Amino acid sequence: MPLYLTAILPPPRLAEEIDEIRKEISVKYQVFAALKPPVHITLYRPLDVAASEESRLIKLLKPIGASHAPFPLQLENFDSFNNKTLFINTPKSPAIANLQKDVSKVFYQNQVDVPEMKGNTSFHPHITIAYRDVNPGTFKTIWEEFKNRKFKRSFDVEQFSLLKHDGRRWNTFAQFPLCRPTELTLF
Repeated sequence: MPLYLTAILPPPRLAEEIDEIRKEISVKYQVFAALKPPVHITLYRPLDVAASEESRLIKLLKPIGASHAPFPLQLENFDSFNNKTLFINTPKSPAIANLQKDVSKVFYQNQVDVPEMKGNTSFHPHITIAYRDVNPGTFKTIWEEFKNRKFKRSFDVEQFSLLKHDGRRWNTFAQFPLCRPTELTLF
């Protein structure tokens, strides 16, 4: 079964800038796992879904875009999880939290996925720049280099994407514009 990932993709220029950071780490520390996926912020973890269900996934996700307005998203400095994952922090805002909550809700209510018994319900938006193949010693060295390094960017989230894994890499499969009007105009 194919894997599908629901995510926010930064604009190309910003994604290239972040990818250069990932490449810098890869070359310097010989860790490459973070280079495999595109630069992204995960809204919902990868799911195994039968290819025959693709049109259903699109049908379920499309209304979410229509119910959310575009919003600004901040990227601010570096942080880490579990002495193994280094990432660019994305301070949680109500807009991204609500978008992620709605994606999760649609997947649960329509039995695309079932809520896990042991949590994994917290959402910490971020862009991973090193993980999985980073051993503890290497992580410590990378973290020393990045813990005080500054990074501050922002972009407007105007859509979210459904990515499909083809067995070798993730590809954009569908995009869902955020198109709820931000204000009502009365005539």
